[in-house]
Amino acid sequence: MKRLRIGISARGLNSFASGPNEYIAGLTGEMVRQAAGRHAIFIYYNTSRLLGRFAAANERVVPGNNAFLWDHLFLPLALLRDHLDLVIHPKGTIPLWSPAGKVPIMLDLGYFYPSLNAYKPSATLYTRTAMKFAARHSALIFTISEFTRRDVIRLLKVEPKRIYNLYGAASEQYQRVKDASRLEAVRKKYNLPDTFIFYPTNLSPRKNFPRLLEAFEKVQEKIPHHLYFTGQVSWNTKELDKQLERLSARVHRMGQVPVEDMAALYSLAQFAIYPSLFEGLGLPILEAFQCGTPLMVSDQTSIPEVAGDAALIVDAYSVESIAQGLIKMASDAKLRQRLISAGYEQAQLFTWEKSVKILLDAVESNF
Repeated sequence: MKRLRIGISARGLNSFASGPNEYIAGLTGEMVRQAAGRHAIFIYYNTSRLLGRFAAANERVVPGNNAFLWDHLFLPLALLRDHLDLVIHPKGTIPLWSPAGKVPIMLDLGYFYPSLNAYKPSATLYTRTAMKFAARHSALIFTISEFTRRDVIRLLKVEPKRIYNLYGAASEQYQRVKDASRLEAVRKKYNLPDTFIFYPTNLSPRKNFPRLLEAFEKVQEKIPHHLYFTGQVSWNTKELDKQLERLSARVHRMGQVPVEDMAALYSLAQFAIYPSLFEGLGLPILEAFQCGTPLMVSDQTSIPEVAGDAALIVDAYSVESIAQGLIKMASDAKLRQRLISAGYEQAQLFTWEKSVKILLDAVESNF
């Protein structure tokens, strides 16, 4: 077997919790572990703050905050020094030119769904063009769910034999927190009430907030819960801001949350929700499962594929269905306990060990 020199583009990786960040970090960590003694792994950051995160690999810093210039100029120039066989690009696009083989991971194809209205027109135009370019100029393509794999075949016209699915998994740090002092510290930090619902997400149109808030407003007199959600504000949220202001006594925006607080937040919540309209995978589903948090999810895209029968599934486009789901989760202790047990089992089906083995087998066969 040839010893490969494999790069991983880790631009934008940081210490805040987000689905893409968690996926890239999990993939990279397991790649470094499995490739030890077989291949040389090179990781490219755009900030020196990340040095040491994967100390067993060859870490490189390529400074630059402009994503376009970093992807298409700064990174390819840096690759010249390391004589790589291939580079994994985990954000679905590849450089226009590179001295190494280019292998993208397609997280999702949300930019090809205009009805979501989830992205700025300029970002949509660029990313759709870039993903089409990646589909044409990559020897292999990886996806993170069967739903996304089917999208790549259908929307980007890629031959199925070139696509490999890597589900990924939640990080091992997502485990139920039982340390009372740790839980109390996090409760105080975010001023959390005794009974709350947790939505680990950002404020994006694809996250279905208008319907969720309408449903919460309908049931808020029937349940005692507050609703907390993480993440930064996306674009196109002016109308949503009005809803949030009206419900500000019971609905709370937490902003970007450090990864080290997330397991405690899952553990403190009576239940979590993930009623998103569009996901490539839905990593927070697996995080909630590993933390023993009962979960309500939507019936859209990859979400039922990941959740299986371990979550209460509601119709994402029905305010009434979401409202009834909230009441059911809040009032049915037996349901919550069943979902906790099923969630632990479902999470075990998704491991980085399996996913990275698929990746390494594929690149070893093609490079």
